[in-house]
Order: sequence, then structure tokens, then C-alpha cells
Amino acid sequence: MKVLLRLLVLTAFLLNLISYFLWDGSLQALMSVGSGLICLAAAGGLWLLRSRRAEPHSSVVS
Repeated sequence: MKVLLRLLVLTAFLLNLISYFLWDGSLQALMSVGSGLICLAAAGGLWLLRSRRAEPHSSVVS
């Protein structure tokens, strides 16, 4: 799953970069916004799937 999300982030990022050179006007804006949203969503998915490290227990007594 993480590999797929990483591939999606990379693909959307590259599409966002090259959309400036490939398209013009509203199509360029649409592709840039669309690929940017996909990139953010995939990055958010990766963030949610990250492995969390166990935090040491606090010695403070409440």
C-alpha cells in the first residue's frame, strides 16, 4: 500500500511540474490543481500509515 501511495505522490508531483510546459490556460490550471490535490491526498495517506514509535513513559506522577 505504501509503495502505491509513494508512486502516486511521485507521479502527481511530476505531472504538476510538467503541466506548466505541456498545457496552456485553464487546462494547465485544472491539471495543476488536480495533480496537486492528488499529491496532497496521497501524502496524507502516507502520513496516516506511518509507523509510530513507542514513546517512553513519563516518570511524572499526576
